[in-house]
Amino acid sequence: MLEIKDLNLIYEDNYHVLKDINFKVEDGEIVGIIGLSGAGKTSLLRTLNLLQVPTSGKILLDGVDLTSLDKEELRKIRKKISIVFQHFNLLSSRTVFQNVALPLEIEDLSKKEIEEKVNKMLESMNLIPRKDAYPSQLSGGEKQRTAIARALISNPDIILFDEPTSSLDPKTTQKILDLILEINQSTRKSILIVTHEMDVIKKICDKVVYLKNGYVNFVGPVHEFFIEKETELNNEFYQEINIDWSKTWEMVRNKNQKLLKIVFWGSKTHEPVLYDVAKKYDVSVNILYGKIEHLKDSPYGTMIIAINSDNSHVENFLKELSENVYKVEVLN
Repeated sequence: MLEIKDLNLIYEDNYHVLKDINFKVEDGEIVGIIGLSGAGKTSLLRTLNLLQVPTSGKILLDGVDLTSLDKEELRKIRKKISIVFQHFNLLSSRTVFQNVALPLEIEDLSKKEIEEKVNKMLESMNLIPRKDAYPSQLSGGEKQRTAIARALISNPDIILFDEPTSSLDPKTTQKILDLILEINQSTRKSILIVTHEMDVIKKICDKVVYLKNGYVNFVGPVHEFFIEKETELNNEFYQEINIDWSKTWEMVRNKNQKLLKIVFWGSKTHEPVLYDVAKKYDVSVNILYGKIEHLKDSPYGTMIIAINSDNSHVENFLKELSENVYKVEVLN
């Protein structure tokens, strides 16, 4: 387990980048670190294996505080934390094979051991046909897979990714996300991903760390993040995360109607909960908006409905509906 306690980072010009950061990464978790540019995402990632030394606080890996280790102890424990940089950081003068082999050469393994380990890794990454190619001859996806192979070759416990999909097209992005998910599921390695893309969080993350102005603004499950932070995210990221509100409000013309937002999570998302409760209390429902997404392992749905507020059973309808879904919110 990785635990961050009261972490602060202040640069020489007294710029306070990270402020009292606290969160945990459980074994086998994929944690997304998200925030606007300048929020401190990459700075945080670089402190986790002490590429950037924090000003204060603790970084605990299985109970060992990395900030208290001497150089030799730190060198040994760093093997447990690999990083995949945003721009890959492949050495241009070395082939794919040689780039992936570099960490093993530093460990002074024999030529035979290196060849066996690297070829096995390249095969798992579908890079055998490109093993003798140089970085300038690779596509963006091939560069990313080479960087991931290099990060995995030392068999770390934790892998850090800095914007792994930022320079990739949508098709390649999906392949890389599938690969990261496959690595996590097959090895149970913990993974931390810095990203500004909501789809990355939705598709592969178990938990979110949301940074804002150097502080942790939210830590928790992905579905809670999108539900609780919807309005704030719309304002911060200038996009409708869940709902196009302007079009929804245009459809409500009857002043006697209540406008409800219903949030479903898990198995209830695919059950006829709304239909059953509306039928029971004879409430007419006008569905204005509906959307279902799959957040890694579980479905998550949002619905906007209008109901007539003059129905005498409305309060009972709202009470029972609230008991059977994740959240019901009266919007007007």
